[in-house]
Amino acid sequence: MIRSVAPGDLWLLRRKPRNQVVLYTEGLLAQTHRPAWFALRCMLQGNGRDRSTAIYQERGAGAIIQAQGRSGRPEQDIIYLATTGAHSARLPSDYELWYRLLERISLNAGHHQVQRLYAAPPSRQSDLREIFRQIGFQAFAQASILHLSGPDWDQGTTLAPMRTQSRRDHWAIHKLYGATTPHLVQHAEVRNARHWALPLTQGWAVPRRSAWVLGPDDDLEGYLRLASGPAGHIFSLLIRPDAREAAVNVLRFGLAQLSDTRPVYMLLREYQGELLAPAQDLGFQPIGEQTLLVKHTVVPVRRTLLVPSLEPGLEPRVPAPRISAPREDPHLYVRSS
Repeated sequence: MIRSVAPGDLWLLRRKPRNQVVLYTEGLLAQTHRPAWFALRCMLQGNGRDRSTAIYQERGAGAIIQAQGRSGRPEQDIIYLATTGAHSARLPSDYELWYRLLERISLNAGHHQVQRLYAAPPSRQSDLREIFRQIGFQAFAQASILHLSGPDWDQGTTLAPMRTQSRRDHWAIHKLYGATTPHLVQHAEVRNARHWALPLTQGWAVPRRSAWVLGPDDDLEGYLRLASGPAGHIFSLLIRPDAREAAVNVLRFGLAQLSDTRPVYMLLREYQGELLAPAQDLGFQPIGEQTLLVKHTVVPVRRTLLVPSLEPGLEPRVPAPRISAPREDPHLYVRSS
């Protein structure tokens, strides 16, 4: 039986699961995911667009799935899958339980007007990716998680002349994103200029974000974003192809903004492969590979503007007198000669 989280599940979620998978996003790298705390918020605030938890429990088998909403957008990330209890040959496998939960959470997402579901399973877990594929998820990119595990072997001190992102930079950043990102990825992520706006207020429950740009206002060469939380700092980078030589100085500028010893990570997509060597020169090393997946819960419908006028529709009701045959009206007679 699949249901929403209940108070009795909180103690179960605090125990060590038999099997679990954390599908890391930028937010989860910055702030450690706590399934029990997340489930408590779902129980108090309800399963909706902001967050969702579903529980499977039957004959001693238990499983959980959790999804996190993206602020201001009709989207959710699948972030956590786990199974609990002792394993038995009589019970469904972990992957079968997760398949059923993915079906339910996809249905719930549609009911709450969530248009897209995202997931980033580890690339090495082909069985897990197959479950997502059977549910309807499609791969649109590969990503690498890099960790700053060593010193800056290139001991240069040059920093890129970057400036803090302002409101007037949103469209320029979006234009840079379009110039450096494949069309397949753009179609999957459905971003617009508002996506690059920094939050006016920084809440305690979300990572703190900062960003810098490089180049003229109308023709940016680079964009560097930093998300910071209790678990670490995460960098994301966009560099125009003809300005790749500035990547090292841009990253060094970002590292110069950090003043603590929290772990530092960097996210790179497969189509940014030319940035891997500069990142490694600064001490970043790959620690994981992800397959980025998306599932659309709505289907776009294209209709021409002329269709409504050409298609037959219901005519307005107009009262009209009834026309009767002569024999149906007692007041009308036909006289024959």
